[in-house]
Amino acid sequence: MSTLNIPGITTMADLKAQSRQPAPQADLDRNAFLRLFTTQLQNQNPLDPMKNEAFVAQLAQFSSLEATTRMSDSLEQFVTSQSTERVMRGASLIGKHVFVPGATVNQSGGDRIEGMLKLEEMADSVTLQVVDPANNQVINSMELGPQMAGEVPFTWNGGNFQGEAAAAGEYIFLAEMRRGETVRQVPVHSEARVRGVSWNDETGQVLIEIADGQSVPLSEIKRILD
Repeated sequence: MSTLNIPGITTMADLKAQSRQPAPQADLDRNAFLRLFTTQLQNQNPLDPMKNEAFVAQLAQFSSLEATTRMSDSLEQFVTSQSTERVMRGASLIGKHVFVPGATVNQSGGDRIEGMLKLEEMADSVTLQVVDPANNQVINSMELGPQMAGEVPFTWNGGNFQGEAAAAGEYIFLAEMRRGETVRQVPVHSEARVRGVSWNDETGQVLIEIADGQSVPLSEIKRILD
Protein backbone atom coordinates (compact mmCIF):
# COMPACT_ATOMS: atom_id res chain seq x y z
CA MET A 1 0.00 0.00 0.00
CA SER A 2 1.50 3.32 -1.07
CA THR A 3 1.62 6.36 1.14
CA LEU A 4 0.33 9.66 -0.12
CA ASN A 5 2.71 12.53 0.69
CA ILE A 6 1.03 15.89 1.07
CA PRO A 7 3.24 18.98 1.54
CA GLY A 8 2.91 20.49 5.03
CA ILE A 9 1.35 17.33 6.55
CA THR A 10 3.41 15.08 8.87
CA THR A 11 2.51 11.43 8.42
CA MET A 12 3.06 8.48 10.78
CA ALA A 13 5.89 7.34 8.54
CA ASP A 14 7.58 10.72 8.92
CA LEU A 15 7.35 10.46 12.72
CA LYS A 16 8.85 6.96 12.72
CA ALA A 17 11.69 8.12 10.47
CA GLN A 18 12.40 11.07 12.79
CA SER A 19 12.46 8.81 15.86
CA ARG A 20 15.13 6.63 14.22
CA GLN A 21 17.41 9.60 13.55
CA PRO A 22 20.24 10.06 16.05
CA ALA A 23 19.86 12.90 18.52
CA PRO A 24 21.93 15.99 17.71
CA GLN A 25 25.19 16.21 19.55
CA ALA A 26 25.92 18.80 22.16
CA ASP A 27 27.84 21.96 21.36
CA LEU A 28 31.00 21.34 19.33
CA ASP A 29 34.32 21.72 21.03
CA ARG A 30 37.02 23.86 19.43
CA ASN A 31 38.76 20.94 17.65
CA ALA A 32 35.53 19.68 16.10
CA PHE A 33 34.64 23.21 15.05
CA LEU A 34 38.02 23.69 13.37
CA ARG A 35 37.75 20.35 11.51
CA LEU A 36 34.26 21.23 10.31
CA PHE A 37 35.38 24.66 9.16
CA THR A 38 38.41 23.23 7.30
CA THR A 39 36.26 20.59 5.61
CA GLN A 40 33.80 23.27 4.55
CA LEU A 41 36.59 25.28 2.91
CA GLN A 42 37.99 22.22 1.13
CA ASN A 43 34.62 21.24 -0.33
CA GLN A 44 33.24 24.63 -1.27
CA ASN A 45 32.18 25.34 -4.83
CA PRO A 46 35.14 27.02 -6.58
CA LEU A 47 32.67 28.86 -8.81
CA ASP A 48 30.79 30.17 -5.79
CA PRO A 49 33.31 30.40 -2.91
CA MET A 50 32.40 31.50 0.57
CA LYS A 51 31.77 35.21 0.82
CA ASN A 52 34.25 37.28 2.83
CA GLU A 53 31.54 38.25 5.30
CA ALA A 54 30.65 34.61 6.01
CA PHE A 55 34.33 33.68 6.31
CA VAL A 56 34.98 36.47 8.82
CA ALA A 57 31.82 35.58 10.76
CA GLN A 58 32.89 31.95 11.16
CA LEU A 59 36.40 32.98 12.21
CA ALA A 60 34.86 35.31 14.80
CA GLN A 61 32.68 32.46 16.06
CA PHE A 62 35.73 30.23 16.37
CA SER A 63 37.65 32.95 18.23
CA SER A 64 34.73 33.38 20.61
CA LEU A 65 34.62 29.64 21.25
CA GLU A 66 38.37 29.55 21.87
CA ALA A 67 38.18 32.47 24.29
CA THR A 68 35.28 30.90 26.18
CA THR A 69 37.15 27.59 26.49
CA ARG A 70 40.29 29.29 27.77
CA MET A 71 38.26 31.32 30.26
CA SER A 72 36.58 28.17 31.54
CA ASP A 73 39.95 26.42 31.93
CA SER A 74 41.43 29.44 33.71
CA LEU A 75 38.45 29.67 36.06
CA GLU A 76 38.72 25.97 36.91
CA GLN A 77 42.44 26.35 37.64
CA PHE A 78 41.73 29.42 39.79
CA VAL A 79 39.08 27.58 41.84
CA THR A 80 41.44 24.62 42.31
CA SER A 81 44.29 26.86 43.45
CA GLN A 82 42.00 28.73 45.84
CA SER A 83 40.72 25.51 47.43
CA THR A 84 44.28 24.20 47.78
CA GLU A 85 45.42 27.45 49.41
CA ARG A 86 42.52 27.40 51.86
CA VAL A 87 43.19 23.79 52.81
CA MET A 88 46.86 24.61 53.40
CA ARG A 89 45.86 27.50 55.68
CA GLY A 90 43.54 25.19 57.56
CA ALA A 91 46.31 22.60 57.89
CA SER A 92 48.23 25.04 60.10
CA LEU A 93 45.59 24.37 62.79
CA ILE A 94 46.34 20.64 63.06
CA GLY A 95 47.33 19.81 66.63
CA LYS A 96 45.98 23.09 68.01
CA HIS A 97 42.97 23.61 70.27
CA VAL A 98 40.07 25.70 68.98
CA PHE A 99 36.56 26.74 70.02
CA VAL A 100 33.95 24.98 67.89
CA PRO A 101 30.13 24.93 68.03
CA GLY A 102 28.86 22.15 70.25
CA ALA A 103 28.92 21.27 73.89
CA THR A 104 30.59 17.84 73.83
CA VAL A 105 34.14 17.63 75.23
CA ASN A 106 36.61 14.83 75.90
CA GLN A 107 38.10 14.77 79.39
CA SER A 108 41.33 12.88 79.97
CA GLY A 109 40.95 13.05 83.74
CA GLY A 110 41.15 16.33 85.63
CA ASP A 111 42.10 18.47 82.60
CA ARG A 112 41.13 22.14 82.50
CA ILE A 113 38.80 22.72 79.54
CA GLU A 114 37.86 26.13 78.22
CA GLY A 115 34.70 27.17 76.44
CA MET A 116 32.58 30.13 75.46
CA LEU A 117 28.91 31.09 75.58
CA LYS A 118 27.21 33.34 73.06
CA LEU A 119 24.59 35.63 74.61
CA GLU A 120 22.22 37.48 72.27
CA GLU A 121 21.07 39.76 75.10
CA MET A 122 21.97 40.82 78.63
CA ALA A 123 21.36 38.16 81.28
CA ASP A 124 20.57 38.55 84.98
CA SER A 125 22.37 35.26 85.61
CA VAL A 126 24.02 32.46 83.62
CA THR A 127 24.41 28.85 84.79
CA LEU A 128 26.69 26.24 83.24
CA GLN A 129 26.33 22.52 83.97
CA VAL A 130 28.69 19.66 83.18
CA VAL A 131 26.75 16.48 82.35
CA ASP A 132 27.92 12.89 82.07
CA PRO A 133 25.94 11.58 79.05
CA ALA A 134 26.46 7.96 80.10
CA ASN A 135 23.92 8.36 82.91
CA ASN A 136 22.61 11.89 82.21
CA GLN A 137 23.96 13.01 85.58
CA VAL A 138 25.13 16.56 86.37
CA ILE A 139 28.60 16.21 87.89
CA ASN A 140 29.37 19.92 88.30
CA SER A 141 27.73 23.33 88.00
CA MET A 142 29.08 26.87 87.71
CA GLU A 143 27.30 30.17 88.30
CA LEU A 144 28.68 32.79 85.92
CA GLY A 145 26.56 35.63 87.35
CA PRO A 146 25.10 38.58 85.40
CA GLN A 147 26.50 38.99 81.91
CA MET A 148 26.28 41.49 79.09
CA ALA A 149 25.36 40.40 75.56
CA GLY A 150 28.25 38.90 73.63
CA GLU A 151 30.86 36.23 74.20
CA VAL A 152 31.25 34.86 77.73
CA PRO A 153 34.36 32.71 78.30
CA PHE A 154 34.47 30.02 80.97
CA THR A 155 36.85 27.35 82.27
CA TRP A 156 35.95 23.97 83.75
CA ASN A 157 38.67 22.82 86.13
CA GLY A 158 37.95 19.17 85.32
CA GLY A 159 36.47 18.45 88.74
CA ASN A 160 33.12 17.28 90.06
CA PHE A 161 30.92 18.50 92.93
CA GLN A 162 33.18 16.70 95.43
CA GLY A 163 36.25 18.53 94.20
CA GLU A 164 37.69 15.35 92.73
CA ALA A 165 38.98 14.97 89.19
CA ALA A 166 36.26 13.81 86.82
CA ALA A 167 36.78 10.41 85.29
CA ALA A 168 38.18 10.30 81.78
CA GLY A 169 35.47 10.28 79.14
CA GLU A 170 33.00 12.39 77.23
CA TYR A 171 31.02 15.21 78.84
CA ILE A 172 28.45 17.75 77.74
CA PHE A 173 28.14 21.43 78.67
CA LEU A 174 24.61 22.77 79.18
CA ALA A 175 24.09 26.50 79.68
CA GLU A 176 21.03 28.60 80.41
CA MET A 177 20.43 32.28 81.00
CA ARG A 178 17.80 34.07 83.06
CA ARG A 179 16.37 37.49 82.43
CA GLY A 180 13.46 38.38 84.63
CA GLU A 181 11.04 35.45 84.41
CA THR A 182 12.50 34.23 81.11
CA VAL A 183 14.82 31.22 81.04
CA ARG A 184 16.39 29.97 77.81
CA GLN A 185 19.20 27.72 76.63
CA VAL A 186 22.44 29.31 75.48
CA PRO A 187 24.66 27.99 72.62
CA VAL A 188 28.03 26.71 73.80
CA HIS A 189 31.36 26.69 71.96
CA SER A 190 33.71 24.17 73.49
CA GLU A 191 37.40 23.42 73.24
CA ALA A 192 38.49 20.75 70.78
CA ARG A 193 41.75 19.54 69.29
CA VAL A 194 42.15 19.69 65.50
CA ARG A 195 43.10 16.33 63.99
CA GLY A 196 42.86 17.01 60.27
CA VAL A 197 41.59 19.18 57.43
CA SER A 198 39.54 18.29 54.36
CA TRP A 199 37.76 20.00 51.45
CA ASN A 200 34.03 19.66 50.74
CA ASP A 201 33.38 19.94 46.99
CA GLU A 202 29.62 20.31 47.44
CA THR A 203 29.75 23.30 49.78
CA GLY A 204 33.15 24.69 48.72
CA GLN A 205 34.27 24.84 52.33
CA VAL A 206 37.29 23.75 54.33
CA LEU A 207 36.27 21.28 57.03
CA ILE A 208 38.14 20.97 60.31
CA GLU A 209 38.19 17.45 61.75
CA ILE A 210 38.24 17.51 65.55
CA ALA A 211 39.19 14.89 68.12
CA ASP A 212 35.70 13.44 68.61
CA GLY A 213 35.44 12.52 64.92
CA GLN A 214 33.16 15.39 63.93
CA SER A 215 33.86 17.89 61.15
CA VAL A 216 32.97 21.58 61.29
CA PRO A 217 33.43 24.33 58.68
CA LEU A 218 36.53 26.45 59.18
CA SER A 219 34.31 29.55 59.17
CA GLU A 220 32.57 28.37 62.37
CA ILE A 221 35.75 28.34 64.46
CA LYS A 222 35.48 31.21 66.93
CA ARG A 223 38.86 31.19 68.60
CA ILE A 224 42.26 29.51 68.36
CA LEU A 225 43.91 28.69 71.66
CA ASP A 226 47.65 28.73 72.30
